[in-house]
Amino acid sequence: MMTDGYGLTVSTTSPTARASYLEGCHRLLTLYPGALAAFDQAVAEDPGFALPHAARARTLQLAGDIAGAQAAAAKAATLAAGQTERERSHAAVFVELAGGRPAAALDAVHTHVALWPRDAIVASTAANQTGLIGMSGRAGAGAPPARFPGRAGPALRGRLVAGQPLCPRVV
Repeated sequence: MMTDGYGLTVSTTSPTARASYLEGCHRLLTLYPGALAAFDQAVAEDPGFALPHAARARTLQLAGDIAGAQAAAAKAATLAAGQTERERSHAAVFVELAGGRPAAALDAVHTHVALWPRDAIVASTAANQTGLIGMSGRAGAGAPPARFPGRAGPALRGRLVAGQPLCPRVV
């Protein structure tokens, strides 16, 4: 079974789709251009692979293409329905996020990260002040970023030092 850069199982059997997905993750998490093209390549290589669709949703949302983000999130959720619990939960985060429901998305992130603390794409949606924590509208939203990672902290902390990207290039 194939895994992502953190050892989490991915539902593709295509090494090239996996490699394109990991490249897209690296670009998305480091804000380098080309993430969308990498995710599109992963989808072309394995159209049934849900995770690149979810990552496309985040990439499109950040680019201001809300309709595109919603469509990609919906496609991810549809595909993930037949995959692992982690992929279903992962896709559900982006359905809420692209749907303009930040409080529900933040709840979904917390639930997801409690179970899969190494899922950097999901954790990254909330792990900064301009992420879901900052825009949730909740009282005290400025304080949680320092303690948000919780269980994710130990899993991701080593990736946050010495210039290591959250989503390493693992081919």
